[in-house]
Amino acid sequence: MIIEIPKNTPEKEIKKILKKIQGKTSQGKDVDSFFGKLPGIEDGLAYQKKRRNEWK
Repeated sequence: MIIEIPKNTPEKEIKKILKKIQGKTSQGKDVDSFFGKLPGIEDGLAYQKKRRNEWK
C-alpha cells in the first residue's frame, strides 16, 4: 500500500491518515492466524524429513 502525503500537510492531518489505515489488513483478512507453530506436528525436523521422503 502506498500513501502519498503532500509536503506541506499539517502533522494533525498526517496522524489522522495514519490512524485511519492502522490495523487494516488486506481485503479484511486476519493474517495473525498464519503466524506461529503448526498445530499437531511432532518434531519440525522429523516432519520435514517425512514430507521430503514422500517426493521420492
